[in-house]
Amino acid sequence: MPKGLKVLKKAGIWISALVLNLFLSVFRLFLSILKPIKPRVYFCYNQSIHQIYHSLFVAIELSNCAKEFDVVILSTSAQASDIIEDELASIPNRVIFKKIRHPGYGRVDYSVNWFVLHCYFRMRDPLAVVVPDYYDNVFRSLWLKTFWVYVSHGVANRFFSFDKHVRDYDLAILPGERDAKAFQEHLGPMKNAETLGYSKLDYFHYHRVKPRILFKDNKPVILYNPHFERSLSSFFDQGAMLIKAIYDTGRYNVIFMPHPDLARKYPRLVEEVRSFPGVALINRPKVNLEYMATSDLYITDISSSVYEWFYFNRPVLFFNTKKVAWKTNPYYASWASGDVAEDVPGALKAIEHALANPEEHGAIRRQLFAQTFFHPERIVSRDIACAITKRLHG
Repeated sequence: MPKGLKVLKKAGIWISALVLNLFLSVFRLFLSILKPIKPRVYFCYNQSIHQIYHSLFVAIELSNCAKEFDVVILSTSAQASDIIEDELASIPNRVIFKKIRHPGYGRVDYSVNWFVLHCYFRMRDPLAVVVPDYYDNVFRSLWLKTFWVYVSHGVANRFFSFDKHVRDYDLAILPGERDAKAFQEHLGPMKNAETLGYSKLDYFHYHRVKPRILFKDNKPVILYNPHFERSLSSFFDQGAMLIKAIYDTGRYNVIFMPHPDLARKYPRLVEEVRSFPGVALINRPKVNLEYMATSDLYITDISSSVYEWFYFNRPVLFFNTKKVAWKTNPYYASWASGDVAEDVPGALKAIEHALANPEEHGAIRRQLFAQTFFHPERIVSRDIACAITKRLHG
């Protein structure tokens, strides 16, 4: 696109946002006079369902402790709504839940811009907005001024985690000592940050996980959870071959649980695995750690979810199909916690060795887990809710 057209397009977006914002301001003022409501703190979710459990419990706990404001959850995705409804039905709360139905409500590839616009139209003078991703940038482009809270949807595991934008939040919640030090090194002192813990792990405080009957026997269960980016993921190189080879040994049961974005962006490739006999494909709807809890060994590559796996302190195998020089790369620090294989034959040998020696890297896994997550023994979502309330009062 020519530079002149880009400038015109940007100006058009800016002017449209200004007009929209003025219209909504007048409309909301009219509503506040016609039908006054308590101040509200909003949580917004879309088809990126893997982000839900990083802040949903915070919304629940905030709703239970807040008296001077309401907690509102907005969902623009059918899959997200199903997950949210299940949790709200199982945990006492005072959340106001609103499903935003629209032409793309049932899709898994809906634009984040439309998602923000749908939520924006349904917000009334938000006291605060809590986000698990950087999509608040789109809200800000619409001049939504509020108290912004960031709860990351994972641990800081690669360069993009340290975006300078993190400093723009009124409150940024960090999961533990590891991330706090990393942000300090990359961005300098962060007065807006509090190290309080990892809300997603609270799942095990609210629920007692029962073994899922996925298989008819008691063979060891191996969970393969590759990353979604083609340049980083082992799935596009040898993933399908690995899954088939593990099953063909006749010694293991296999769960293939790709990152939700892998299933969303490459559905055909993911669905091909469904034809493999004896392999359970968990392609999108479960993102709550249940399948980790029922597995004996975890195989991944660069996915930061491995830090969640450390909760169970069971063997892990890293599938290095990209032949990364990981020992000198700080973003691969987790790889010291298990064996590393570069091809399928090597992976099969590593699986056998890891299951026979489950404690071989146990001390490292425990150390990394302790460094990464603050207070996993308590319901940290309550601490986060209290921190948000305190900041809003201050």
